[in-house]
Amino acid sequence: MGGRFAVFAVALAAAGSVGAPAAEAAFHLVMVREVHPGAAEDSYVELQAYAAGQNFVAGHAVTVYDSAGGLVHTSSFSNSVANGENQRTILLGDSSVQAAFGVAPDLVDPGLSIVAAGGAACWNAGSIPADCVAWGNFSGGAELLAATGTSAGPPASPGGIAAATAIRRTIAPGCPTLLEVGDDSDASSADFSEVTPAPRNNAAAVVEAECPGVPNTTIESKPPLNSNSTSATFTYQAPTATGYECKLDSAVFLSCPVGGQEYTGLPQGSHTFQVRGLNASGPDPTPATHSWKVDTVGPTVTIDTAPADPSPGGNASFTFHADEPTSKFECSLAKGAAADAFSVCSSGKTYSGLADDAYTFKVRATDLADNLQPTPTAFSWQVDNSLADTTPPETTIASRPPDPSVSSTASFTYQSNEAGSTFQCAIDGAPLLTCSTAGVTYAGLASGPHTFMVRAIDPSANVDPTPAGYSFTVVLGTPALALPTPPPASAPETILVGKPPAKTSDRTPSFRFRSDPAGAAFQCAVDRQQYKACGSPFTTKPLGLGRHSVSVRAVAAGLFDPSPAKLGFKVVAKGRR
Repeated sequence: MGGRFAVFAVALAAAGSVGAPAAEAAFHLVMVREVHPGAAEDSYVELQAYAAGQNFVAGHAVTVYDSAGGLVHTSSFSNSVANGENQRTILLGDSSVQAAFGVAPDLVDPGLSIVAAGGAACWNAGSIPADCVAWGNFSGGAELLAATGTSAGPPASPGGIAAATAIRRTIAPGCPTLLEVGDDSDASSADFSEVTPAPRNNAAAVVEAECPGVPNTTIESKPPLNSNSTSATFTYQAPTATGYECKLDSAVFLSCPVGGQEYTGLPQGSHTFQVRGLNASGPDPTPATHSWKVDTVGPTVTIDTAPADPSPGGNASFTFHADEPTSKFECSLAKGAAADAFSVCSSGKTYSGLADDAYTFKVRATDLADNLQPTPTAFSWQVDNSLADTTPPETTIASRPPDPSVSSTASFTYQSNEAGSTFQCAIDGAPLLTCSTAGVTYAGLASGPHTFMVRAIDPSANVDPTPAGYSFTVVLGTPALALPTPPPASAPETILVGKPPAKTSDRTPSFRFRSDPAGAAFQCAVDRQQYKACGSPFTTKPLGLGRHSVSVRAVAAGLFDPSPAKLGFKVVAKGRR
């Protein structure tokens, strides 16, 4: 409390017959350590020196104050004491202290009186501010400051010092009390706490030892965050620790070896290890922690999309996923009986330009714990490039502006006879560029003639060689009612009404069909060849044995049926089914 230390010069002559003191003996570094109010002439105040050579106390005093800060007693040292080692205590006590505690005070003062309910006690070092402690109902802070030059701050034991107890300066819980210059917060309530009385005089041996402080524990070696081992080994260190305690998951802390801790037979799943160092100050209040996951099971891959079997080998694409989302993948493509050759890959793996043969695609995953899928997921198929689509798509315009148009904006939709096609569009002779499958709109068109063109590109990259086109005229400033409104255009529907069976020995089968609405023209295609004009009935040219297909689409007002009627059949030798 008050000044951090009481310092004053003492003439060497004050030592009397004592030998010449060491240089530091010119300074009195002393603080109040313990106060006991007593009940039977056994009150005492114990001082403690926190530097060597502080036995020169002659001519200085301990003063006691009441709850209002009034001076009630002064105990003066007329002589110095014999011992001056660092951390020695000097005991001032009433006449019955020796009888009560078996310790003879360095200064016996029968007039010493300390009231448990409230008061203050100070060590006075002359011109240097005193070191004071207050307790109980003490309210004389201003008076104490005026008398001693220091403040005791909020009192300790605010309800009064309990019977048969003392208040002692608190340094570090669990450690021997080593008094230092910084052990004074100027707040009695923070610096002192109630204890069992244990007076000690200047003849007692020094028992204080430096407190190492609470150990700070760190983990040095540990398993990875994802481990495929059911064992885990930890090493740890805390520079001031004399021992360690460890715990795993929900277990309690138990003593563990200084050299490290090992666990075996760990179950699958998440685990948490904690370790804390121990010393005289107690356990580390913030144990070192490591959490990790034990995973010894490899992931499994599912192939989501793969080529048809058989299929042409121009492009063979695969998508896949693992049941552990963070997995990494390796893929292999083997032709015929060739050996697997795995390399890093990702979903969407595509192979191009495959020759005719049997192929096997394999994919395997590795998870975060380095577990490798033991058996790769496989897909086998036949590449037959004779199945490659070389027929270009047919493009039709589904909706368009009227001709003439009174709007500077023109919108178009379009379609292809092959699902999955993309489109390229152009207006007024500009280059054909990719456009949305949902349609395209052009704004800011000037009055005059305009031409729109669109072509489809099928999934096999075949391009329609004859783009669909539409020419129209924009007439701006003309009332819309002055122009005829054409009926909305809609594509006709193709309906087969006569066809051969799925297997036939007729090498020139016939087909009959009609349109809805009636009156449409028709186009036919055999075995995915170019559409050509045809009529109902339609008879094919002689076909060879094997599988064949015929597609028929109706055409009306320049619009093609977007879903042509298609029939697959097989021509077999006579007498076979």
